[in-house]
Amino acid sequence: MENDEENPKQIEVIEAIEKHNPEFVRNCYAVGLWIWAEFKQRLSQEELSFLKELGFRWNQKRKVWQNACGVKRRQSATDPRTKYQIIRFGED
Repeated sequence: MENDEENPKQIEVIEAIEKHNPEFVRNCYAVGLWIWAEFKQRLSQEELSFLKELGFRWNQKRKVWQNACGVKRRQSATDPRTKYQIIRFGED
């Protein structure tokens, strides 16, 4: 799958987040074919469990929650945000 293709799994994940907590969507953005989520507030155990159930994993190096959306890549030595297009969700 090329990086400029649409990833249906991204749409599925964002729709699940929006259904669970519409405010969460504002913390999510696409980096290439993945979804990243950054939260300023501390998340509850229920919120953390929800993210993990959706397939998000904490990236300690980048301090973000990441969901590969079915696309596996090796860990990049550089920040993928400098390489791939970033699309913010939940912005008007």
